[in-house]
Amino acid sequence: MPAGYPLVIILARNLVASVTVPAFVTDEEGAVVFYNDAAGELLGRRFEETGRLTRDEWRAIGPVDAEGHPLDTDAPLTTALKQNRPRHERFRICTDSRGVVMVETSAFPLAAPDGFHGAVVVFWPSGNEDEDT
Repeated sequence: MPAGYPLVIILARNLVASVTVPAFVTDEEGAVVFYNDAAGELLGRRFEETGRLTRDEWRAIGPVDAEGHPLDTDAPLTTALKQNRPRHERFRICTDSRGVVMVETSAFPLAAPDGFHGAVVVFWPSGNEDEDT
């Protein structure tokens, strides 16, 4: 992770790297600054291959409709970033390894005494691909 990130982002990256469920860390503008190996396995590409993903690059991954087209929706990440509160939801994402899959997603904001710095998002396949978002 490049120098200059707030300590809370660095600590969140260390936590996410340690968990076995797919997860990622964003900065305060919604750019994905790290995702773990479990997320890389689900997405079909490792963080070391993609590096930082802009918010627009992430929107191409999810949430998407059943055909893989981006949805204009207030996803959990948006709630964590704009409203500084956690949120949980089900929706589809588009992966290189498995195509379009339904996931459960929880996002929570990262804050420190000096202010808000981003979010952590944890997600995992929900097992029921046929349900609507």
